[in-house]
Amino acid sequence: MSAKLRVAEIRSRVVARQRLLDRLRHGARGPLTLVSAPAGSGKTVLASSWVSAGLAPGRVTWITLDSGDDRPGIFWTYVLEGLARSGVQVGAVDRPARAKAVDRSLLIRLSACLSEQPEPSVLVLDNVEKLGHGRVVSDIEFLIQHSCPQLRVVAISRMDPPLPLHRYRLSGWATEIRLDELAFTVPETQALLAEHGAQLAQDSLALLAERTEGWAAGLRLAAISLQDRSPQDGERIVHRFGGGRRDVAEYFLAEVLDFQPPGIREFMLSTCVVDTLRPELADELSGRADSARVLRALASANAFVEQTDDGGFRYHPLFRDLLRAQLDYCESSENLTRLHRKAARWLVAKGQVVVAAGHSAMAGDWKCAATLVVEELAIGGLLAGTDSPPFAQVFQAMPGDVGGPHVAILRAALAMAAKDDEACAYQLSRARESVDNGAPEAGTRAVRLSIAALETLLAGARADVDRVVAAAATVEELAADGEVTPANLRAVVAASKGGALLWAGELEDAEDTLVAAAQSAEAGGLDRLRAHALGQLALLNAVRGRLRRATKFARLASRLVGEDRPPAVDAAFAWIYADEYDVPRARQHMRANADHDDPVAAAALAVVRGRLLRRCVGLTTAPLPPWLTSETEIQTLAARVNLWLRKASQELDRGRNDLARHALEQALQLAAPENLRRPIVEAPPRLRRFLRHEQELVKRHLWLGSAIAGTPTIQPASAPATLIEPLTDREHEVLCNMAALLSNDEIAQKMFVSVNTVKTHIRGILRKLSANRRNEAIRRACELGLLRVRGNGTFAGSSKVIGV
Repeated sequence: MSAKLRVAEIRSRVVARQRLLDRLRHGARGPLTLVSAPAGSGKTVLASSWVSAGLAPGRVTWITLDSGDDRPGIFWTYVLEGLARSGVQVGAVDRPARAKAVDRSLLIRLSACLSEQPEPSVLVLDNVEKLGHGRVVSDIEFLIQHSCPQLRVVAISRMDPPLPLHRYRLSGWATEIRLDELAFTVPETQALLAEHGAQLAQDSLALLAERTEGWAAGLRLAAISLQDRSPQDGERIVHRFGGGRRDVAEYFLAEVLDFQPPGIREFMLSTCVVDTLRPELADELSGRADSARVLRALASANAFVEQTDDGGFRYHPLFRDLLRAQLDYCESSENLTRLHRKAARWLVAKGQVVVAAGHSAMAGDWKCAATLVVEELAIGGLLAGTDSPPFAQVFQAMPGDVGGPHVAILRAALAMAAKDDEACAYQLSRARESVDNGAPEAGTRAVRLSIAALETLLAGARADVDRVVAAAATVEELAADGEVTPANLRAVVAASKGGALLWAGELEDAEDTLVAAAQSAEAGGLDRLRAHALGQLALLNAVRGRLRRATKFARLASRLVGEDRPPAVDAAFAWIYADEYDVPRARQHMRANADHDDPVAAAALAVVRGRLLRRCVGLTTAPLPPWLTSETEIQTLAARVNLWLRKASQELDRGRNDLARHALEQALQLAAPENLRRPIVEAPPRLRRFLRHEQELVKRHLWLGSAIAGTPTIQPASAPATLIEPLTDREHEVLCNMAALLSNDEIAQKMFVSVNTVKTHIRGILRKLSANRRNEAIRRACELGLLRVRGNGTFAGSSKVIGV
């Protein structure tokens, strides 16, 4: 008896989970706290931790129930003995005389005795499912009703006991802690692994949490297998972790599957082939007519079956892995194929064609599976990266001899998703050949639309703007026939076309197309693709000088995808901040997305880098090209502002101050709506001095801020890189002369050394700065803070010594 009345001893390492301890502490203020979840969910560990921490509101009586404890006389004997051992005064209540029944008078006396106690009595019942549906549960209900508020019952069970929980919920008497709350969070998972001396990278940690869905036993088994393993081994173990592992499978077999009657085991094995289970589909797969009742009973019994919000059911992923492993082991391949074909037929009839395609593939019906994917235009999801199931995994085992237009289109789409242009082009040629040869299955709208969409993306990947526009026009023509075209397919085609037009400099058409791409992506719930389109819109508007509109698009894209921004977003921010002359923030975004393959973003960043470098090294602006003499040909705001500033400078040189003031006013009025400071900062010094003395003009344009204060000093990056070998003093002096654009002969004369000595110093500078040319060395020196710009635009060596 002592073992049954002892608080469960936890031998394994325990992670403090304060949120759950708080939930138990709150629940124990009321009559009933139910902790109900499948085996291995951490129910007993939680309750034991709570009691051991002294968080219970009164004296605790713990009873661990076993088979046979459902007899009233035996159960209430344990309760009375446990209460007495915990110090509760129940001496006036006699022990039951019979094992199979107790008189109601015993319960009345016990409830009266508990009600008179000076402090609450906490009764923890572990393994309540052992009580079944017999008399004991109704006796517990009687005691709860008549001992309130001094009796607090904590019931721990793998299934809901037959108590009137609906009434308790309405009256606020019940607190329920279920699997969703008991599931470990990612930080708790990390803490559990740390307790076992195991560590994982964040992506592997997230994957483990996803696969186990926070199931405590699964995580503990994983933690044991990860002990003393290297990060590389840990990543491999997590990627292979599933219900088919021996330790996980043994747990499920011993704790769940072996307890099920043969008919229920057969039902589970025949229905595990699908991820989401509808009762009607379960009838089809199992051959039963009562699947709805069976599924509800399994969900109520916490047998790793849960009901989804839309009325379906699902097995826990690890349990489903076990069932599928058992199915592969126990059933013939013919029977397994039969189950997948049954599922595919049912899903097609219900309009779930994409999911049906996965089951056709599992059945080996590859041509049928490919036809379903293409005719449903599901390649849009594949190209947008939202295909479910992931077709790259589903079709990786498809034999090479399977042919036909639908198969070729699917293979082309898979190649495009994998950025394999050559394979995509080859498969597209095979698909077009089937169309040209008049193959009956190749004449459908879906085939023609899919080919045109893939040709658009392929041409975009190869920067063939004319072919992009032509193929996209075919898509638009086919999509305008009144039939439904998925939003994801429209979005990827529009995004590809918009990017190509932007690359070609056709900004008006590019903006219209990218707006359509963003709208289609939003309709399809494609946040990543929408962020890509918004990023390009931001960059396009930044280039045109519409800085506020560009900022709006860039910020919206950032909100959609967080730190994982497309390159165009950072390029747009860099352009915006450079034009606003916020140099540190411009540099920040130039560094944020350095490794990418977006040619438009790369070109924009090169322009921004050149502008910042020009200010850094004090280069003068080259003469304006002839096309700037006609404002009607100027497309960007910055160019129009620069034209008026050039006119103002010319009039100032001619002594016509009134005309200079007018031209300057025109420039400022154009720049003001976008806070476009860069052209003013980069204007000739004489024009900036003239502006500083035009007080009325300055008052009307307070947005200029420090842009009119004089030639700014470009500060080095806040966290400069280090040189392995610092420059010598003589190399510093040569570097400053290089920045002043002196030739080798001029540097030699100025420093009173030979030309060969100057060349030696220059080679040392280039080597230490990892540069190949003089201009590159000057830029690198500015970034490292080795050069600073004086107010007159000349250079001085920085006093900062950078090295390690």
